[in-house]
Amino acid sequence: MSEPQPRRDPRMLHTRPGPRLLALLGVGLVFVFYRPGADPSIVQSVLLPLIGLLAAWYLTGSVVAVTLTIMLLAGAHSDLDGTTTAETLIYPALAVTAGAVLLTTLLLRFRDAMQRRREARKQQKPDGP
Repeated sequence: MSEPQPRRDPRMLHTRPGPRLLALLGVGLVFVFYRPGADPSIVQSVLLPLIGLLAAWYLTGSVVAVTLTIMLLAGAHSDLDGTTTAETLIYPALAVTAGAVLLTTLLLRFRDAMQRRREARKQQKPDGP
């Protein structure tokens, strides 16, 4: 008879060392190659930040933390009067999308928590007239 597996933390999506090391490598690449204020190429302005955020999500498993970070960073880099496509179009779209995902996630979690509380209250009520 086999021993039961210990309960896994649902926030830790990925526990195998190989993919986690690749995600750490992705974060490391961003730290080494990302230069704020450098030439506004698509690699510097979109690709490297996206790699960093995806790697951070993979490592943390927290959608809320990553979408909040995306929203804040993209909002800070947005410039509707800017000269590059990333500043005028991509960053504002990322900020709005991340804000919508964040709001939806928080509202769904709130509704689930309220539903659990209602169910717990129903179970605690004594049966009777």
